[in-house]
Amino acid sequence: MSLPQEYSQQDTWRDWDSYIDQLPIKSHETILDLGCSIGTVSRLLAKKASLVIGIDKNSELLQEAIHSNTAENISYINGDLNSIKELELPLADGIWSSFTAAYFPNFEPILKSWLNKLKPDGWIAIVEMSDLFAHFPLSIETQVTFKKYYERQRRINTYDFEMGAKLNDFVKTCGLKIVFEENKYDRELTFDGPVEPQILKAWEKRFDRMVVFKEYLGQDQFSKIKKELLDCLSNKKHTSKSIVKFIVAKK
Repeated sequence: MSLPQEYSQQDTWRDWDSYIDQLPIKSHETILDLGCSIGTVSRLLAKKASLVIGIDKNSELLQEAIHSNTAENISYINGDLNSIKELELPLADGIWSSFTAAYFPNFEPILKSWLNKLKPDGWIAIVEMSDLFAHFPLSIETQVTFKKYYERQRRINTYDFEMGAKLNDFVKTCGLKIVFEENKYDRELTFDGPVEPQILKAWEKRFDRMVVFKEYLGQDQFSKIKKELLDCLSNKKHTSKSIVKFIVAKK
């Protein structure tokens, strides 16, 4: 299964309509989808807006978005969201960004640069998770290992595994007014009880893609932790403390 196919499968486990229903979209609006991936949410937004522009720097995912698109009011741009000021974009009425903020541990200046592309009375909606590996029962040793890896990735400015819990502060620091906030249930990320078989396979594939984590731990420890987490997810007593944060704010 290719990466776009994996993302497409994961999108079936997101209740994206429940997110879209909370957005103050008007039919005449232009919306930027920042970190659009394979374009699933772009296509949903396009049903309610005049124009949607999806932006992502992963060319493989973007090609799938283009290939899957049948709407005339969507366009896609291969671009780096770290340098959005360099992209020729119209001022937007709304900005959507899902599971993208964590790639920018120093998120405040990034968010401010995004807001420069938003009209004075515009809205922004951000979805991000926190504590991906907060699943139990796990050994204390493995919990500590995950936390140390979180800290390491944040320190080298690669990824913030706890970004979801910080979104509220970032949004307020940038002068936005929160109009809706919710911790969303997610079949893949925040469920309790034993995992569904297909979702377990997705978790296994996620681990297989974590080359940096494997290099950080070494093969033996990586394999041990991978098995422990997969066993944890399959446990009838499994619980999750992971968070998928959803915030809608006005400029």
